[in-house]
Amino acid sequence: MSIGLGEIVYFALKPVLKIYLILTVGYLLAKYNVVGVEAARSISNMVVNAILPCLVFNKIVTNIQAKDIKEIAVIVLSACILFCLGALASIIIKYTLPVPKKWVWGLIFAGLFPNISDLPIAYVQSMGTGIIFNSDSVDKGVAYCCIFLTTQSFLMMNFGMFRLVGLDFREKLDDIESSSSTSSAEQTHPKEEENSSPFSNSIGNTETKNDVSSVSSSDSKDSSIAAPKPAMTIDHPVANTVANNTALNTGVTHVENDVDDEDENALESLSESDLGSTDQLEIHRPQLFRKGTSASSDVRNRNPNDPKPLTRAKTASSNGTYDGTNAALNRTTSLSLTPTNPTSITSHSSQYNRSRRRRRSQTINDVISEYSVVERVRTGDLDLTRPLTLTADIGEENAALGDDDNSSVSSHPSANTAGSNERNSLSLARTATNKSLRKVDSWFHRHKLGWLEYIAINCFRPASLGAMLGIICSMIPWVQALFVKTYVHVHNAPDQLPVLNFLMDATAYIGNACVPLGLLLLGGTIARLQVNELPKGFLSVAFTMAGIRLAVIPIIGVLWANKIYSMNWIESDIAKLVVIITFAMPSATAQVYFTAFFTPVDGPHLQMDCLSVLFLVQYIFLWITLPFVVSYALKVDIKV
Repeated sequence: MSIGLGEIVYFALKPVLKIYLILTVGYLLAKYNVVGVEAARSISNMVVNAILPCLVFNKIVTNIQAKDIKEIAVIVLSACILFCLGALASIIIKYTLPVPKKWVWGLIFAGLFPNISDLPIAYVQSMGTGIIFNSDSVDKGVAYCCIFLTTQSFLMMNFGMFRLVGLDFREKLDDIESSSSTSSAEQTHPKEEENSSPFSNSIGNTETKNDVSSVSSSDSKDSSIAAPKPAMTIDHPVANTVANNTALNTGVTHVENDVDDEDENALESLSESDLGSTDQLEIHRPQLFRKGTSASSDVRNRNPNDPKPLTRAKTASSNGTYDGTNAALNRTTSLSLTPTNPTSITSHSSQYNRSRRRRRSQTINDVISEYSVVERVRTGDLDLTRPLTLTADIGEENAALGDDDNSSVSSHPSANTAGSNERNSLSLARTATNKSLRKVDSWFHRHKLGWLEYIAINCFRPASLGAMLGIICSMIPWVQALFVKTYVHVHNAPDQLPVLNFLMDATAYIGNACVPLGLLLLGGTIARLQVNELPKGFLSVAFTMAGIRLAVIPIIGVLWANKIYSMNWIESDIAKLVVIITFAMPSATAQVYFTAFFTPVDGPHLQMDCLSVLFLVQYIFLWITLPFVVSYALKVDIKV
């Protein structure tokens, strides 16, 4: 049955409209802070570790059989060709257009990996109306999409190619390390401490030097509390409310980090004389300075008799975010110092801060604050040459074959990380096998096969396990027959269904949530993108990359799909359509989180600014280019 061109265009445009509607819902949820950054990361962890593995396992076992192994190999080959085309386009753009030197590897990564997870699966699922494809064909198409996704996931995580993004931050990390070493050396010269603050050196903001250091007691002072002085009051409605009902005792162990912008204005004219003797302010330092020790060191070494005023109690970075240490200090100094009940401070400020968080829409700066691990890399708590936590979207700890305890240390120096064993390693065996696993780990590094160990450990990621188990079960007919009905005869359960069919029901039920949740998270990611500073001529880079990604590569995809179909490498129309759709996808939005992973919290965020523009341009044109490519494929190539 032949379908008219108008109907073909409608069928191609309808899935895009549905996808963009879900993206809009996710955009609004993030814009109005209904789903914050922390909640979004928790949902992302749930998708990566539970929902996505169930979807991949279910679709592969249900729709792929041993006779389809040729098509699986062709899809893996097609994915590799797609990645190479994108990387080649990025390299050409690098040498022909004004690409910022600090975003070269980010451009290459954006060309390498397209978004072949949620978007193509959602699009293919929308085609199963029975007019063009039936539900069985669509399910098989989703299985092919899962093979594409598995190939990309193995390259990104198992082979560690996400670390390409970090190559743009090498100079910044080196600067942080050199600043840290310089500040450590200056701490041994007391005469120079007033002119150089380790805290200001560590974050590249000299404005903090005189601000934070004016609130503390000197180490040379006696730790006893001085005679009480009049309580400090601030002419601010919120601060007065808290000051009249609450106070700060010496035993305060909890300080809220969120600070109202108006509190900063109220503290502009505050000087050290207003505080009286700084011996009155005795704070539990491990709680207050939990972001790092440099600020605490600067405060301890500050001379209390220094006449420099406290003009600002928190440091504003150039991108509009505030460090948690300074925010906590600002909140502390905005309270009354009259000894009363300290526990009421938390309740009042918590209620106020919760209302602030509900009103304030979060931006990409909050994403950076949530994902950034630059400080942990600098201090050696995180070794990027070793696998990261396996049960996270982007791990913040190192994974290892066995527990890295002090009694049995691996011969590889990077295996010994700071902190407790439970925080700095993910043990795959908590029994006597730990000793054997540590010997295996030592053998890998002794023979310089750490890269192989990296790949092997990452194979235990839930997403990787779901794909590998699904492929293994689908390639063994008698095992597959335990889950679904196949051409192999196996005794069924009393309900005439395969014995393990309940596992397929459970994985299908869980996996159905993958695509809508993924699209909602994608919409939230787009909502938080922002551009603070754009390099000169970068718009030409963004538009050229969008044109290659959304127009040129899809043409190559159509030619490639027709070629492999004519060679009988793929035999179904749905496989041809999946290949064409995958070649028409924009860059992978997971790069936002990888970039935030390597971005320092303070300072300019050039890489994130460039990436934001790149994604905004691509998603503006995607709703036009994708229906056009699919309409051409359906009418000309598939001939529906």
